[in-house]
Amino acid sequence: MSRRRAHAPHAHERHVPRWPLLAGALALLLVALIGGYTGGLLVSGDDRPEDPEMTVASGILVPPSGAPEAEEPTEEPSEEEAAHPAGLDPALVYALQNVHGDRVMDVADNSTANGAPVHLWDRHDQANQQWRFMPLEGGFYEIEGVGSGKLLEIPSDPAAQPGAALLTRTGSPNQHWSLVEVGPGVVRLVNRATGQALEGQGGAPDNGTSVAQAPDGGHAHQQWRLLPVG
Repeated sequence: MSRRRAHAPHAHERHVPRWPLLAGALALLLVALIGGYTGGLLVSGDDRPEDPEMTVASGILVPPSGAPEAEEPTEEPSEEEAAHPAGLDPALVYALQNVHGDRVMDVADNSTANGAPVHLWDRHDQANQQWRFMPLEGGFYEIEGVGSGKLLEIPSDPAAQPGAALLTRTGSPNQHWSLVEVGPGVVRLVNRATGQALEGQGGAPDNGTSVAQAPDGGHAHQQWRLLPVG
C-alpha cells in the first residue's frame, strides 16, 4: 500500500494593492498642470503693458470701471452747396423782367459788339434777351448775355455812364453784380464798382427805355424777376 505523498502547501503570493500607484500618478499630473498654468501667468504678466489702471481678464486688457469710453471718430459733414438769392440756379438761363411795366432786359438791335447798349423791350425770349449768372467769390456774379457771350457792365468811362452795356470779360468790378433778394424770384442788381442799382431809367416802362444805374432806392423799376427760359 503506497503512501500518498503529502504535498507541501503552496506559498501564497503577496498581493500589492494598486490604488497607491494610481493616486501617485494623478498627483504628479496635477502638479504638472498647476506648474504649467502658473508659468503661463508669469509669462503673460511680463508681457503686460505697465499701466496701473489696466487689469487682465482672461488674457485681455480691460480698462478700470468708470473710465470714459473711447469716442469713435465722427465724419465731418460735407459742405453744403452754396445758396443763391431768390432761388437762382446758375445752371439755368433767365429773362430779366422789370417789375414796373413787365418788359425785359434786351440788347438793342440784337447786337453782339462791345459797347452794345441794353434797354427794355417786349419779351420774345430770343438770345439777346437771355442771361446767364456765373457765381464769383464773395457772393458776386457775372451776368453774361447768351447771344453774345459778353458781360453786362456799367462802363468805366464816366462819359458812357449811366447806361448798362456789353463788353468782353475784363475781371473788373464794374462787371460784377450783387443780387439783393427782394422776394422769391425777384432781385435788385447792384453794381460792385459803383454800389448803384440797375433800373428802367427814370422809372419809365416803355419799349426802348435805357437800362441804367441809379442810387439803390428799392423802387419797383429797380426790381427784376428771374424768369427761366426754355
